[in-house]
Amino acid sequence: MNIGSREITSVTLNKPALIDTMNGFIKNFHIANTFISAFNALLDKNTPEDLDIPDKNISIDIQNLVLVSQTADTISFKSLIYWGSDEIGYYQLVFTLNGQIIDEYFVIY
Repeated sequence: MNIGSREITSVTLNKPALIDTMNGFIKNFHIANTFISAFNALLDKNTPEDLDIPDKNISIDIQNLVLVSQTADTISFKSLIYWGSDEIGYYQLVFTLNGQIIDEYFVIY
């Protein structure tokens, strides 16, 4: 499994005015580390068959998190999932505004 440990260098946003706020959220609540930990836990708890993947040699791209949604109470980011160089799905985490995970999605195309 190759998740990487580099710092997040970009966040894709629909509204450019939110960039500073989102980057602050990501840094303040260590969202990259949270993605890595949660993704590893998901892989540890499940078999490849459970996850509908060929094997556990998959990775996420935490360097380019995508803002999926923001409400008054939650914020959600997703990261693409790769098997080798092939994009096979995405991993999404939903957070409270104080950085706690409240939901996760593991989607394979």
